[in-house]
Amino acid sequence: MASLAIARDSGYADRLRAYQIVLDGERIGEIRDGEIKEFSIPSGKHTLSLKIDWCGSENVGFVMDSAEKLAFQVKSNLRGLRLFLSLWYVLFARRSYLRLERTSSQT
Repeated sequence: MASLAIARDSGYADRLRAYQIVLDGERIGEIRDGEIKEFSIPSGKHTLSLKIDWCGSENVGFVMDSAEKLAFQVKSNLRGLRLFLSLWYVLFARRSYLRLERTSSQT
């Protein structure tokens, strides 16, 4: 089976709350501040997103080979002065509240 690793950056916003990990529309776990989680997933086409309440990240699509290892990093967009824009993110940019980025690929 393929391996999917997700690392959560440590930050002030949401420090005490967990993000829900959603793979192909189903919740597969949660990740807390500064954690790294690894999941075994079947090869094929997948969609990954993270959520917190009604906000979250954009969906990221990817294809996994059977022996592949992919890594992603998630962090809140509420950093620095953007922290003052939290109401705007919650009301108008819910899919941009979290930033999910692919960080590496190993075979």
